[in-house]
Amino acid sequence: MKEMLDVLTEYGEFTGTVASREECHKNGYWHRAVYGFIIDRNLNVLLQKRSLNKKLWPGK
Repeated sequence: MKEMLDVLTEYGEFTGTVASREECHKNGYWHRAVYGFIIDRNLNVLLQKRSLNKKLWPGK
């Protein structure tokens, strides 16, 4: 099942178009992404290694 994303303008406005993640990356379409950080009281940061199957920056 393909992940479908809202296509945005460079200012973050919805265009009314929906495209797959693959189409967005192939065509340079803007879309939203979310990042989360877990930091403990000692300021240790939990990092997640990317899957080796990712197209962009695998294993990073």
